[in-house]
Amino acid sequence: MLSKMNEACTLKLRQIVKNPALTLGMSERDVVKYKRVAAAYGNVAPVIVGAPKNGEHLILAGSARLEACAQAGIREIPAVMSPTQDEAEQLKLALMFSSPQDEGGALSEGELIIRLIDDYGTAPRELVSLLGKSKTWVSKRMSLAKNLTNAVKGMVTDGTLCPRSAVEVAKLPEDVQAEFATNVVNSDMSKNEIAQLVQRYKSAYSDDVRQEVIKSPLAALSKIGIRQRKRPMPQAGLNGPGRQLQSAANYAAQMLLKAVNMAENADEEALCAASPQLSRLSGMTAEINLTLNRLMAEVAPGKHVAPGQQSGQSGGGQV
Repeated sequence: MLSKMNEACTLKLRQIVKNPALTLGMSERDVVKYKRVAAAYGNVAPVIVGAPKNGEHLILAGSARLEACAQAGIREIPAVMSPTQDEAEQLKLALMFSSPQDEGGALSEGELIIRLIDDYGTAPRELVSLLGKSKTWVSKRMSLAKNLTNAVKGMVTDGTLCPRSAVEVAKLPEDVQAEFATNVVNSDMSKNEIAQLVQRYKSAYSDDVRQEVIKSPLAALSKIGIRQRKRPMPQAGLNGPGRQLQSAANYAAQMLLKAVNMAENADEEALCAASPQLSRLSGMTAEINLTLNRLMAEVAPGKHVAPGQQSGQSGGGQV
C-alpha cells in the first residue's frame, strides 16, 4: 500500500528490514508482551520505518512489535514512514526513539552511536546536541556496546543487571565479566558497591585480591573500608560524627533484631523466599563481628562491649 511520508500505512512484514542495533537490545519479555496485545486487541501498535530503499524499509522503532507479529504469523503491520532516505539520518532517528522501556534501551543506543561514529563519521558532539545528553552519557553507552561480553549483555537485556552497573562491569577483562556480574547480582549489590569492587580489582597488585573480588565480592567489599585511622575530629554537637555513628549503630541493631524476630515467626514458604537475603545477612554479621572486634580492640584494648549493650550501660539498656 502506497503512503505519504509521516502518515500511517500498512506494510507487509517482508517489506521491513530488521535493524541489527535494535535487535541486540530486544528482550523476549517485550516480544511476549506485544503478542498478548495483538491476541487481545489486534495489531494496533505501529512501527516506525525509514523511507523505501530497493522496495524495503529499515525499521527504526518497534523491533519487538515486528518480532511479535512474525512469531504470531501476522503478515502485515501498521507503520509510519520517515521521510529521510539517508541511512545515517535514519539511524539518528532510531537513536532518538530508543528508550530503556523498549528495545533494550542502553545496548541499542550504544550500538547505534558506534555505527554513526564509526561508519558515518558523525561527531560525538553532534550526538550530544541531538540527544540532549552529556559526553559522559555517550561514552558510557559506547562502552556497553563495545566492551561487554555477550553473556553480560544478555543480563542487561533481560533486566537482571541494570545499565548503570553494567557500565562498571564493562571496565573489567572479558574473561571475568560474566562471573563477577552473576556474583554481584546474587549479592544484591548497588552500582556504587560494584564500582568500588571494580576499582579494587584494577588497582590490586595480587592475583589473590583480584580473584576475591570476582568470586567473593561481599568479602572483598568488607575490606575496602579498612583505611588508616584519621585523626580525631572535634565533635559538632548533635550532628557530630560520634553521635551519627551511635544513631547508625542503634538503627542497625534494631533492624537486625527485627529481621531475626520475623524469621523466627515466619512460615516455611516465607523463609524459603527470603533465604538468599537471610544467607547474605548471616555472612555479613560474621564479617561485621570480626571487624567491630578489631576496631574496638584498637581504640579500647581490653574492653568488651556485649552485643545489644552500649558502653557504660550495665545491662537491660534498650537498643
